[in-house]
Amino acid sequence: MGINGIEAAGYPAWYGARKAENSEKSDFGANVKSAGNVVHIEPDALFAIHDVKTGESAYVFRADDYSKDNPIYLVKGTDRNGNAYEQAVDVSKVNPNSCSYTELLALNAHTGDKSASNFMTMALLKDKTDSASYHEKADYMAMAHELMNDMKRLGNWGGYLRYGKWIQDILTFCKAR
Repeated sequence: MGINGIEAAGYPAWYGARKAENSEKSDFGANVKSAGNVVHIEPDALFAIHDVKTGESAYVFRADDYSKDNPIYLVKGTDRNGNAYEQAVDVSKVNPNSCSYTELLALNAHTGDKSASNFMTMALLKDKTDSASYHEKADYMAMAHELMNDMKRLGNWGGYLRYGKWIQDILTFCKAR
């Protein structure tokens, strides 16, 4: 039995649930094992996401030298091979029509929407890339427009408006730079 259609989309309702390997708080939070990788949970991140299919994770932080004129974010995480990575992203240079998922996550954090629906938008956009790595480039604006049109066809006007607002927030920032 699925919950809100989760199982219908190919995911059992418990798909994202994993047992914490270490529930004690450390400098980098707790560890969770997924897809053969150990993923670190970072409570201080501006935005965090984990792909249970590939084992990849990403945590977005403001860089130490972040300012309005220097919008640099650090994206830290685990790649699909279980290796830790750290990437600096200047969101003023990100093109949402051709960027990596890590760049889009930083841009998303910069626009400031940290709601549960925003998290779902980011998860669905990643899911549309199939098994692409967090570091492969894709046209996320085209995917977001597809999701918005899907919501329109389904008569889900709340979803339609939510995706429209997300697209508008990203494009407003990109046009203003």
